[in-house]
Amino acid sequence: MHQIRRTTEVIFVLTLAALLVGGVVFVAGQAIALIAGQGEWLKLLNEAIKTPMCVAASVCAVAGFLLSYKRHQKQGQTPQEATTR
Repeated sequence: MHQIRRTTEVIFVLTLAALLVGGVVFVAGQAIALIAGQGEWLKLLNEAIKTPMCVAASVCAVAGFLLSYKRHQKQGQTPQEATTR
């Protein structure tokens, strides 16, 4: 079970990094295209970068959701004991 969580953490970190880098490239590219007056560059950015960023965001969100679950506590503990430890 620990290996699954570790793999999910790695997937989360990698897709988050890809999403952040893609976002910076996307926004910087749009700014440069607007300054240069190149509408074709904006189309290219939308076609080339936007879809992979959306996929990375989706995978990152699912991995983050899965990481929000905590491990089960020992079955011998009552809820009162678990909160006082």
